[in-house]
Amino acid sequence: MKNLSGLEESKGCILFAYNTQDIDYVSIADANAKLITKNLKLPVTLVTDLNTKPNFDYDKVIRVENTFDNFRNFGQTKQTWRNGGRSRAYELSPYDLTIVLDSDYLMLDNSLIKLFDQNFDYRLHYNSYSEDGIIYNKMGANSLPFVWATCVLFRKTSKTKLYFDFIKRIERNYAYYKTLFQTSGSFRNDYVFAIANLVLNGYSLDQHQGSPLPIYTVEKDIDSIDIKNKNMIIKHSDSAVVSPIQNVHIMDKKYLQTENFKNFIQGICCE
Repeated sequence: MKNLSGLEESKGCILFAYNTQDIDYVSIADANAKLITKNLKLPVTLVTDLNTKPNFDYDKVIRVENTFDNFRNFGQTKQTWRNGGRSRAYELSPYDLTIVLDSDYLMLDNSLIKLFDQNFDYRLHYNSYSEDGIIYNKMGANSLPFVWATCVLFRKTSKTKLYFDFIKRIERNYAYYKTLFQTSGSFRNDYVFAIANLVLNGYSLDQHQGSPLPIYTVEKDIDSIDIKNKNMIIKHSDSAVVSPIQNVHIMDKKYLQTENFKNFIQGICCE
């Protein structure tokens, strides 16, 4: 949505982060905000709960009550995370053009900012891949493909508002849509964003709304991440992967709270 005054559109990122008994998501968001500031050169807004105390100087901190708890098994460990509220990104964003990010999707390059030059209402990520190949991306064994709410870009337009309004409706009536679309497991933002997109586009995936950038996801536990000779080296207990420096979605939240990770962020931001 271009400003009627002819001024340049405001741009920024929103991170949603709610601490749980297992994970300090706000500290992870603080680290990613540093990367966003360095590599994307964008202001960052944090959406969090009523009591957390971030350590990063955000453009804006929005506090909301969030009791939407979910559980997921990571190996032998059952972890809690709070993933509600993403449906309010449109109304909460103070920007004309917004990138909504999971706090653990680390911005190590500037590729996303280049998408702002395109004309779109919203952009979704249809594809993700891991060290072992393409990640299974159906909402259930007999369901349809989902999109990755890990990263969503949107411009404030009437169509985008309709999209987010529909997401809220699905969220409120998730039991019905879960049955209708035969989704597996518990509530996921990936599912509600996908369902709303499918319905609004006549039950088809509109490739014009898909980002050309797949999300690189690391699913295994991590010992360390280092940058050497313009490559990223991710070490596990039994292997290591070398890749070009790129944005990376980290599933190992325990690693993201280690001294090694803090030193990794510090090293990048001090370059």
